[in-house]
Amino acid sequence: MPSSPDKDIADFTAGRLRVRYIIALTLIATLTVISQWVVQLTIAAELHDSRVVNIAGRQRMLSQKIAKSCHYLLAAGTDEERAAHRSQIEAALSLWQRAHAGLQDGDDELGLPGRNSAQITALFQRLNPDYLAVVDATGAVLAARDGSDAQHQAVRRVSEREPAFLQGMEAIVFLYDSEAKDKVNFARRLELGLAALTLVVLVLEARLIFAPAVRRLRHDMRRQEQHETDLETLFAASPTAMFLIDEANLGIVRGNGKAETLMGCGAEGFVGRPIGEFVDEKYDANRAFLEKIRSGDSLNEYEILLIDAHRCTIEALASSCRVHYARKRHLVIGITNISEIKKAQQTLQYYATFDEMTGLVNRRTGLKMLGTEMDRARRDKNPLAVCFVDVDGLKATNDQFGHQEGDWVIRTIAGVLLASIRGGDVALRLGGDEFLLILHDCLEAQAQQLVERVEIRLHQFVAEEGRPYQASASFGVALYDPDRHANAETLVAEADGRMYSAKNAKRSGAPSPSST
Repeated sequence: MPSSPDKDIADFTAGRLRVRYIIALTLIATLTVISQWVVQLTIAAELHDSRVVNIAGRQRMLSQKIAKSCHYLLAAGTDEERAAHRSQIEAALSLWQRAHAGLQDGDDELGLPGRNSAQITALFQRLNPDYLAVVDATGAVLAARDGSDAQHQAVRRVSEREPAFLQGMEAIVFLYDSEAKDKVNFARRLELGLAALTLVVLVLEARLIFAPAVRRLRHDMRRQEQHETDLETLFAASPTAMFLIDEANLGIVRGNGKAETLMGCGAEGFVGRPIGEFVDEKYDANRAFLEKIRSGDSLNEYEILLIDAHRCTIEALASSCRVHYARKRHLVIGITNISEIKKAQQTLQYYATFDEMTGLVNRRTGLKMLGTEMDRARRDKNPLAVCFVDVDGLKATNDQFGHQEGDWVIRTIAGVLLASIRGGDVALRLGGDEFLLILHDCLEAQAQQLVERVEIRLHQFVAEEGRPYQASASFGVALYDPDRHANAETLVAEADGRMYSAKNAKRSGAPSPSST
C-alpha cells in the first residue's frame, strides 16, 4: 500500500533532511571561510602592494626634488636661502636613500617587505650605478663650498645621471604595478572558482534540502495566513561641524549650522576670529594641533579640547584638509563632539546592566554577580542564600485593570525588595514578573525573616495607595551548597522550585513550604 504524501514529508524531514542540512551547512561554511580568507589576503596584498608602488613612485619625485634643490642651491643669493636648500637636499636625500634600500631589503617602519621578484631585482641592479652616482654627486654638492667649481661640477653630475635613474625607476614602478595586478587577478580567479563551487553546493542544497523543506513548510503552514512585514530603513544623518579657516592668519571665515550648535552661538560669535581663541594652547594636544594646521598638514580625527562661546571645554575630534577658496588657500576643519559619543556609551552601558522598568540589575548581570558570590562563599566558607520572587496574579491584574496597573505592581514590588535588603545584597529582575535576591552572609532563617518583612511592607504600601486589587508575591529561599550547586542556574532552579511549592501552598491554604 503506497504511503501518503504527508507521511513521506514527515519521514524525510525527521531523518535524511537533518543529515543533509548539516552536511550542506558545513560545506557552505567551509567554502565561505576559505573565500573570506582569500578576500582578506587579497585586500592585505593590495594595501601592501599599493604602499610599495606609492613609495617606488615617490622615489622618482624625490630624485627630481634633489636635482631641483641642487640647482636652487647654486642660484641662492643669501646664506639663509642656501641653508634652506641644503636642508631640503639633506632631508630628501635621506628619505630617498632609506626608501631605495627599503624597496630592496625591506623596512618595517615604511611597510616595505623587500621581497622582490627576480625581474625587479635585476632592474634594481641595473639602476644602482645611476643611483650611486646621484648619491655620490649629491654628497659632493653638500660637501663643497657654496658657489665653488666643485659644487657646480657635482650639480652637473646629478643632472646628468638623474634622467637615467628616473627612466629605470619608471620601469620598476611599472613592473611593481603589473605584478600587483597579476596577484589580484590570480586571487580573483581563485575567488571565482570558490564562488562557483559554493554555487554548486547551493544548487545541490536547493534540490536535495530546500525543495523538501519547502514542501514540509507548505504542509505545516497550509492553514496559516501569509503576512508581509514592511521593512523600515532608518537613515540617520549627523552632519559634522565644519569651519572654513584662512590659512594665512587662521581666522574663521565661515561655519555651518552644526558648527553654531557646537560653539553654542551664532556664526557672528566666531567668524572673523582666530581658531586659536577656541583652542587653549595650555594643552599639549591643542598646541600640536595648531602647529600642524599652521604648517598645512592634513589631520584625521585628531583629539583636541575645544572652548565654546560659554567658555566650556568640549572633547572633540578634528580633521582638516587644504582647499582653495576665493583664490586663496584655506583649511577646512571638521570637528566632532566626542562628549556626546561618550554619553551614549555610558547610556548603553547602563541599559546593559540594569532593567529599564525597575532600575534593578538585569538578568545577565545579576547571574554573573551570583556566580561571583558563589565562588566567594565557597572560598571563604560563608553562607549564601538566594530568594526567588514571583508576582501573584499579575495576569489577572493586567486583564482586569490594564497593563499600566500591572507595570505599577512590578515597579512597586521591585522598590519594596530593594528597600528591604542590605546594602551589600543584590536585587535583580529575571524577567517578566520574576525577581531574585542575592543575600550574602545570610542563613536560611534570616532569609525567611527578610521574606516576612517584604510581605508586610508590600501589604502596607498597597493599603496606603488604596489600589482596588491586592499586590503580593510568592517566595522561594535556597541556601547555597557547593556539593549540590555546580553553577548559578542550579541554585536559582532550586529556589524557583521552592517558590512554586510556596505558591501552590498559598493557593490551597496550607503553610508555605518556601524553605523546606
